[in-house]
Amino acid sequence: MSFVIFRQAVEEKKFKDVNNRPMMLLLAKIYALQILTQDSVLLYESGFFGHGSNDLAQDCLKKACVELRPQMIPLVELKTDESLDLSYLSAIGNKYGDIYEKQLELAMNSRLNRQPKPEYWDTLVKPLMNRNHNAKL
Repeated sequence: MSFVIFRQAVEEKKFKDVNNRPMMLLLAKIYALQILTQDSVLLYESGFFGHGSNDLAQDCLKKACVELRPQMIPLVELKTDESLDLSYLSAIGNKYGDIYEKQLELAMNSRLNRQPKPEYWDTLVKPLMNRNHNAKL
């Protein structure tokens, strides 16, 4: 059902970039092929799948993954609305190679650092972090 809903949403969506629809459909194909390779017993029992179908599905999955491979890092690096927790940008695709600096920058600019410190932080949380065993909640 999730495959059908996703595919229908992709077909109905008007993408700004014409390359997005084929990429989303490729992801849907990979999802469907992965599900088929994990559990296809009912398809064999009903006669829908015959001898060699599993090998064919595995080959199709490998081909789709090879097709997706050049786009994997750009897909991971998609920038979406972080305030909704839809993505966590990664540093793996950083063209400068300064992965740790990028991770620090992402952490420092996180939405979690945009909120003021709660009033109970210094009195309750900080003593616990400093392992002050005499601190009382």
